[in-house]
Amino acid sequence: MTKEDLFFYISTKKELEFKYNNKTYNLTYGNDSKGDYISFGLLYEEKRYYSWGELINEAKIDNHFFKEMLDIIN
Repeated sequence: MTKEDLFFYISTKKELEFKYNNKTYNLTYGNDSKGDYISFGLLYEEKRYYSWGELINEAKIDNHFFKEMLDIIN
């Protein structure tokens, strides 16, 4: 997956689920009192991010930044 692929998923609010090191990660979306958010993380332990920049700069998979792991995700 490229950064552009991920941006497309987020801009079209397409959900994504994948496994890494036998752990399941989930990308979903929602809305709360702060506004629209992107939910990403281990299945049932997702963290909310309120922008593309926040997600791409802060989200992690294990001890690696999500943006550095994109080429591993299909």
